Amino acid sequence: MAERRHDIELMQHADGELAKRASTEVEGSLEGDADAQLKVEAIGELGELVRGHLELAADAVPQARFDALWREVDKAIAQAEPSVARRDAPVGLWRRISRWFDQHRSHIIVGAVSAGAVAALALVIGPSGGDSSMSTTNGPIEVRPAALRSPPAIESLETPGGTGNVLEMEDEDGHATVIWVTPQDTVEGI
Repeated sequence: MAERRHDIELMQHADGELAKRASTEVEGSLEGDADAQLKVEAIGELGELVRGHLELAADAVPQARFDALWREVDKAIAQAEPSVARRDAPVGLWRRISRWFDQHRSHIIVGAVSAGAVAALALVIGPSGGDSSMSTTNGPIEVRPAALRSPPAIESLETPGGTGNVLEMEDEDGHATVIWVTPQDTVEGI
């Protein structure tokens, strides 16, 4: 049994499979053992023979065989991923809509939640709900174009250190109000 163990260590040493320490021990035992040295040389020659034969066998395989192997690999990959094969097939309207929803699901959910929150706030804060004392109007806000609005009436104009005049004029576009402010320190007529 010790002889068999020794032969396995010789094979591992010849193939470079031993750790550095174990390889050093085997080399030390080879120096005094001519039979072990012959075995290591024979194992090395046998390994070279096998490697050379395998390289020649690989070179002898025709290119057509390699191409056939690659076609089979590609075919197996295509069968394993049916979704890839279906992408080229025509797609119906419902399938296209489903794909769009699948791709944009998060955007749709965010939009729906946001719209729901805005609607809830409008119901709570709106003029018909909530505290009526906070509401300043009893109905909708009046929105009219500026040309149809009447100008604001100014009752008094305070101008510290001067005088102020309010002139209301009417032109082809409607009413116009001009506010003229004159400081007191100007001398008229100069």
